[in-house]
Amino acid sequence: MAHSRNKTVLVGLLLGVLLAGGCGTVATVAAPAPVAVQEPAATSSPGPVRLTGDVHTPRDLDADDLAALPHHTVAVEYESGSGQQSHSEAGVLLADLVPADSLATTDRKNDALSFGVLAVGADGYAALVSFGEISPEFGDRGVLLATAEDGKPLERPRLVVPGDVKGGRYVSDVVELRVIRTAD
Repeated sequence: MAHSRNKTVLVGLLLGVLLAGGCGTVATVAAPAPVAVQEPAATSSPGPVRLTGDVHTPRDLDADDLAALPHHTVAVEYESGSGQQSHSEAGVLLADLVPADSLATTDRKNDALSFGVLAVGADGYAALVSFGEISPEFGDRGVLLATAEDGKPLERPRLVVPGDVKGGRYVSDVVELRVIRTAD
């Protein structure tokens, strides 16, 4: 209660000081000068996406490598923790980045179907898509390594899995595409 009374007294004193400026007019108080906000320093371009695992030739894919490949755009809708999402995603088909002849296959019938691609984000989040889903000869789902969303470039690529009801396999900030043989 004493705290509330002290606030009332303080407010009254402030009003008195302001009105004492003369003839009942309210004195104006200059606002502090705006403080210049320094923009964050430009960061270097993100590192490459590493293609690793059960491939003949592991390699790093930089922005120029991705730009040199055919680009596709797809409209996607999915549920996320933030609610229903609807976006236009543009990028490179995963099938172009990991074609069947790049896999370390054997002479087993349809051996490529025993492979998957694990997309790993900078934060360690990862999701797997089977080679059968991305292969033009099988599922041909149009799985993308997106480099732009809604017409705006992404800082790092994102795995996009069209047709998924939930966005759990949409991996942001992809740093690695790890090809995995899922069966011996």
